[in-house]
Parts: sequence; C-alpha cells; structure tokens
Amino acid sequence: MSVSKHRPARAKVTILCARNDQVLLVRRKGAKWKFPGGLLETGEAPIVAAARALWNALSLHCCGLNGVGTIEVGNVLHHVFTADFAEGCSVSLGNGIVACKWVGWQDLSATMLKPTAAALLARDLSALVHGDQPAVSQLVSNPD
Repeated sequence: MSVSKHRPARAKVTILCARNDQVLLVRRKGAKWKFPGGLLETGEAPIVAAARALWNALSLHCCGLNGVGTIEVGNVLHHVFTADFAEGCSVSLGNGIVACKWVGWQDLSATMLKPTAAALLARDLSALVHGDQPAVSQLVSNPD
C-alpha cells in the first residue's frame, strides 16, 4: 500500500504590514486588494523573500519582519510575516502594483479582497498583528 503525501504546488510569502490598527493592502491593475507578498524563488529563505517582496512592490525596507507561521490555502503554502510601520512611512509603487492603501482591520471584508486574501482573513490574522499570536500549529491547516 502506498501513501501519497499532499504537498503544496507553490510557496509564497504574505506580509501583514501594520500601522496602528490598520493593515496595508495592495492591488494590481484590474484585480482586487490583497496583502503584500510574493512567490519564493528556488532555494530562497522565506524571510529573504518577504524582504524582497516588500522592497520590489513598495520600496519598503523592513528590518522587523516577524515570522508567525504557515497557512495552506488551496495548493499554496503561505509563509506569514508581520511588520510594523510608523505613521507617515513612504511607499513607492512598483512591480505591477497600481495602488495601495491602509485599511482598518474592522473595515476589511472578504468581498473587497482576492479569494486567497479573503481565505487568509478568515483565519483571524488580525490577532497576529496585535501580538495575540497563536501557536504556529494553530496556523497550519491542511485541506483534507
């Protein structure tokens, strides 16, 4: 009897950029809002990919990336990071991003977000930003 193990087809980083009680959303042309992030390159460490994604998409340099766990959504494994930013930090759009905005956690809705971002939002990610970090095992889910 052979047992096949489920493996995500892709790995991404997702960064929850927080400022006060707000989170940063980004949007590509013709798309819905999502959290900043990007694909991991072959052999790249998730934290390096997260820093690269913030720099390439928004010209944001962050030395305070905090890895909080992984979440599997569909066939994508998201390495989730948080980062705090000061009021007035400057953002320059790049890498296909046409807009960004800071939104209060209470104002986020699944209908305004891309399906993947909405699925992440359903995991109550605001607790991560506010320091009520659940154990990493609580973040990992496998679709069975």
